[in-house]
Amino acid sequence: MPKVKDIAEYIESLAPKTLAEPWDNVGLMVGDMDSNVESVYVTLDVTSENIEEAVNCGADLIVSHHPLIFTSINRVIEQDVTGSIVRSLIKNDISVYSAHTNFDIADGGMNDILCDKLGLSGVRRFTESECTDPFGKPLDRIGRVGILDTPIEMADFVDYVKNVLGCMAISYVGSESEIISTAAVCSGSGGDLIYNAYNAGADVYVTSEIKHHEAQLALELGINLIDAGHFETENIICDFMEDYLLSRFDDISITKSTMLPYKRR
Repeated sequence: MPKVKDIAEYIESLAPKTLAEPWDNVGLMVGDMDSNVESVYVTLDVTSENIEEAVNCGADLIVSHHPLIFTSINRVIEQDVTGSIVRSLIKNDISVYSAHTNFDIADGGMNDILCDKLGLSGVRRFTESECTDPFGKPLDRIGRVGILDTPIEMADFVDYVKNVLGCMAISYVGSESEIISTAAVCSGSGGDLIYNAYNAGADVYVTSEIKHHEAQLALELGINLIDAGHFETENIICDFMEDYLLSRFDDISITKSTMLPYKRR
């Protein structure tokens, strides 16, 4: 029977913690590295709803993408949201392990999974020279660039992205009739990396949480932009992590989160 540390080491063989951004918090959030694991619950976020579902399925470990704890906390009390969640985890003897920006950056990690989901080929990282703004300020190298096997019009690509990722709604900027051959992607919130996609010569940039002025920037630069949703571009971790963990630990059971963070009409 594997222990928490065995699963942590296997995840880190793909996404070493050293890859994480300096501001990030990855690894074991709550629990015991030496605890035995029979059941794992995989989720994008650690929420009270997800913990309830994890308890119901008898999970010993939650593997999440987004860290439960980003910054230092001074107290763990029921009247605080994070404190209440931590207390619930401890009471139910559930460990939590999070792989965030290290998984975003890693080869074979989140952004490669997103490219594969979108059917892109010839996938590559952004080059160092592409990751700069007009004033020479360096930008993060999270994200990828790939080629569509068959070029299509922007309107059709928007529909394709919406269907493939199961987006409840989608926002976009650009010409619906423009032919899309090359796409850049950044899972999660990637509005501050528009220049990466532009400098890479991408016809379209797929990301999420685009602000008003970032949409305006894309429009002025002449690069098509798709906001496919933070949840939709990253919840793909659940299917991947199920397959990844079972490929090494065939004696554990895995449950994937079914919770949605919001509703749209």
